[in-house]
Amino acid sequence: MLLGSLLISLAAPALAEPWACEFTVECIAGDGCEASAYEIEILAADHEGQLFLSSVVGDTPVTRLTSEDAVPASYASAGPSGLAEMVTVKADSTALMTAHIFDGAAMAVTYFGTCEVLE
Repeated sequence: MLLGSLLISLAAPALAEPWACEFTVECIAGDGCEASAYEIEILAADHEGQLFLSSVVGDTPVTRLTSEDAVPASYASAGPSGLAEMVTVKADSTALMTAHIFDGAAMAVTYFGTCEVLE
């Protein structure tokens, strides 16, 4: 019985951050899709445990929209320079991220990839 419980817990997906995500497909609204190598992390980066979305664009506070034990895990952020992002990580580690850029001409970019738990 103990072995079965241990195997089940090993097979269960990690449900909480920190995440390291790699997006391999990028789709720009109205332009189609192409290969990508965009990476982000979602992690607690301050002493209070506030979550941040970290990327080459910078670090922005992010809010978890789903409860800690919920799958999929969804996060949203709104940066100071006309950028809002939403990330969803499914139980199988596949991930979707959409960036809304509204500084100047509005546009949306959707990324498809995977996330794994940082240890």
